[in-house]
Amino acid sequence: MQEITSLQNPIIKEITSLHQKKNRAETGLFLIEGFKGVEEALKSELKIKYIFLNRSSKINSLNFPDEKLYFVDEKILKKISTTETPPEIIAVAFQIKFALEDIFKEKNPLILVLENIKDAGNLGTIIRTAKAANISGIILTGECIDIYNPKVVRSSAANLWKIPVIYFKETENLKHEIEKSGDFQFLATKVGDSKKQNLYHEIDYKQSTVVFFGSEAEGISDILANQADNFIKIPMNEKVESLNLSISAGIIMYEAFKQRLYL
Repeated sequence: MQEITSLQNPIIKEITSLHQKKNRAETGLFLIEGFKGVEEALKSELKIKYIFLNRSSKINSLNFPDEKLYFVDEKILKKISTTETPPEIIAVAFQIKFALEDIFKEKNPLILVLENIKDAGNLGTIIRTAKAANISGIILTGECIDIYNPKVVRSSAANLWKIPVIYFKETENLKHEIEKSGDFQFLATKVGDSKKQNLYHEIDYKQSTVVFFGSEAEGISDILANQADNFIKIPMNEKVESLNLSISAGIIMYEAFKQRLYL
């Protein structure tokens, strides 16, 4: 273990640069802030580069690798943290690069496609819920926020590296690419009336399924909507315009989870 006392230390400058997407992409590193995230990272196969621990902390239940551990004070934790109140412990880890093929490793896959998701909290919450609901993987397309954005990482509650999440640039070819791996039904959430629209609990999710979700503000694009076989609707009070994206996704994921529970 080592100690860092200066804000000008090159390691501290390196870690602070990870607040920016460009630097996360160039280095392949990201921040994990807080005890739970670091604990889960150490239990997993995630490769850790640094761990920074408040020298006055009483955290002692983790088996820290000495060569990666640095004792620091609160001012340094505040410098490298992205939260207003810094946690007692922060780790820096190497990003995991999943491929499209990783999503199809399970039999009878259930896949989420998220298009143009800009809200970090929503994306992180969906990732967390997806892992809990046994979703096979998540495909991001369009203009989505970086999954290693610190708020996404925190909102995922240490589940970001436990489920395949990949980015697919060519939205118009998404259905075609997925169909190379088998027969799927393609569903999409849609606001408004449609002749092909069914209530979410009327759908059979026990077969291989892909569900499209669009942005919080605009829903799915026509390019993605045209690739859906059917549209699904969540009923709600007529005085409420829409549900939060992560809530909508959670409702549908858990209906699918319930149906698949005893397969």
